Amino acid sequence: MFGIPQPTPFDLHWRMFGIDVRVHPFFWLVSAVLGWWATRYSLLFLLLWVLCVFASVLIHELGHVLVGRLFGSEGHILLYSFGGLAIGASNLRQRWQRVLVLFAGPFAQFLILALVVAGQVALSSAEGGGARGMPQLRAVLGMLFLINLFWPILNLLPIYPLDGGQISREVLEGVLGQRGVVAALGISVGLAALLAVQMVWPFIPFLPIGGGEIYMAIFFALMAVSSYQLLQVEMSRRPARYEDDRLPWE
Repeated sequence: MFGIPQPTPFDLHWRMFGIDVRVHPFFWLVSAVLGWWATRYSLLFLLLWVLCVFASVLIHELGHVLVGRLFGSEGHILLYSFGGLAIGASNLRQRWQRVLVLFAGPFAQFLILALVVAGQVALSSAEGGGARGMPQLRAVLGMLFLINLFWPILNLLPIYPLDGGQISREVLEGVLGQRGVVAALGISVGLAALLAVQMVWPFIPFLPIGGGEIYMAIFFALMAVSSYQLLQVEMSRRPARYEDDRLPWE
């Protein structure tokens, strides 16, 4: 479900910092759908939103790949309908290295957030001194603030295959072995299903999200289904504890 899409004639390809980058056309489409609210201002604001999403997701994936390189793993980047993938970046033997690579993507976005906040402060100071006429810049900083605050927090939720879900799996597997994988996927199924419902029918009052957010509901529902399928696979791999139906002490 969240696999690598096949190449198309409309893909964009380039190489930066020695890293291959591919952008699937659905990345632009989904980004535009997510930012359709911006059309209430103008199509220019929608374009600015798509560019902000593109820059933020690309830097997120660069964070994964560059940290992976520090440990000797080469990776490449794909931007597609569900966001981005840093393919091969976490192919490392040490668990702690894989965890750092997984965390590097959200951390890169938090660094962008710090720069955005500094820019907003500087812009406010300039406007206080009489500088005006920069609505596009204010809009870009506001979009970058939202994307690089809420999206990395979302990405760190223990839902597979988000970065947080992969980190949860690594940590729990390191502590509990195979049972940890099952536990991590069980957490992923439960939390993703809960958030899918919350996005349509908010029933948790202290969560500032939910209510008619159909795209996000579908997003979390797909993750719940994907995690459940992986959980079933993991459960089928576990050897039966007993060969018959006698009690353990019999």
